[in-house]
Amino acid sequence: MYVREINKDSISTQQKKAKLLKALGKTLGLIAPACRMARVNRQTFYNWLKSDLQFKDDYQNIVEDSLDFAEATLFQLISNGNAKATIFFLSHKARHRGWSLSASPNGNIAYQKNLNDLESKSDKDLWEIINNN
Repeated sequence: MYVREINKDSISTQQKKAKLLKALGKTLGLIAPACRMARVNRQTFYNWLKSDLQFKDDYQNIVEDSLDFAEATLFQLISNGNAKATIFFLSHKARHRGWSLSASPNGNIAYQKNLNDLESKSDKDLWEIINNN
């Protein structure tokens, strides 16, 4: 009888993990809201992450999927002509070409743009910055 109780708890835990993984998929991997949705304690999530390699792998896949979604959204913004999205992309993927969101210590701002300066610019001004670089 004791063995059945352990198996019953084990199945229940697996169901809770599955429910939490489904919630994590819906929240793009955000832990706190997913735990609330699945009614699983946040610390339990971290315990499962440490103790269950399959759970950890499934969670990491969800995180990667959410990053793919965010990148696709960013590329859509860029293709729609969103200058701020374009500058954001360039500042992260084209640093080797001089794009950076931090100010240059030598005062050279032709290639290094300050994010605060960019926030106040119009799309037309931002496209001029992009085309001049």
